[in-house]
Amino acid sequence: MKVPRQPEVNIGLVGHVDHGKTTLTQALTGEWTDRHSEELKRGISIKLGYADTAFYRCPNHEPPEGFGIVPICPICGGEAKFLRAVSFVDAPGHETLMETMLSGAAIMDGALLLVAANETVPQPQTREHLYALDIIGVRKVVIVQNKIDLLTAEGAEENYRQITTFLKGSPIATAPIVPISANHRVGIDALIEAIEATIPTPPRDPAKPPLMYVARSFDINRPGTRPSGLQGGVLGGSLLQGALKVGEEIEIRPGPTGAGGAVSESIHTKVTSIVSGGQEWDALHPGGLAAIGTSLDPALAKSDGLTGRLVGTAGTLPPVSQ
Repeated sequence: MKVPRQPEVNIGLVGHVDHGKTTLTQALTGEWTDRHSEELKRGISIKLGYADTAFYRCPNHEPPEGFGIVPICPICGGEAKFLRAVSFVDAPGHETLMETMLSGAAIMDGALLLVAANETVPQPQTREHLYALDIIGVRKVVIVQNKIDLLTAEGAEENYRQITTFLKGSPIATAPIVPISANHRVGIDALIEAIEATIPTPPRDPAKPPLMYVARSFDINRPGTRPSGLQGGVLGGSLLQGALKVGEEIEIRPGPTGAGGAVSESIHTKVTSIVSGGQEWDALHPGGLAAIGTSLDPALAKSDGLTGRLVGTAGTLPPVSQ
């Protein structure tokens, strides 16, 4: 989804497999984040999915009515006020994909923990993701009680009690619990209201040297592309501080892994393009997710080959240890 500004906050969607993370991402952003053939075949997220949206509120209604993702109020047709642009990280819930989820947690400013109302609480990855959020230090969390359309009111209340019991004693014991049906777009306004109240945009320092965490990397060239038409490798992630500009020289640490597992200290390249919020920009500001086009050999970035690296200006990144 194209948004009017660069996203300023990253919100993760975590929880057990098939509890509705990708469906909720689509309800909030209009984008289906399971884009890879194996994901579509298996019906689960394997790689981290990303999507951007903008939050609006129509002043003509009492909350939670009036909160939405479009500038024209769907209730009265009035003009809704822009609140902020947000990036969502759809993390896998399957147990064998926990490492992928943790790499996404490194850039999360807050999270939505999804719990399916038609299953007992907690499911295995519900517990694991709660622990992961605790370890990473993510405390701004909204609990999303999804799939309430699949059971009676009494069943939903019992599931709610199970959730509160599960959270008791945890760092997010007082987190708001919002009942929704992502599939039918019910309760999305109340969820956006809870996100706005619970997950603020953290302070950023654009004056510091740029520091970007790479969560994905790509070769975007199609098979058969002529050499003259090849584009450099693309880095996807979040700028934690500072600013990056098109044309700027950057350093990536550590460098690619070579034969025998040896890791080179760093590689240098140039920023050729910046895409954030579905639009191209001349400069990137901290917060939100972005894709950085570079002059790198695309083979280095292919298939997440540079995931986990740091990007900055030369001489400002921490040293590499073998």
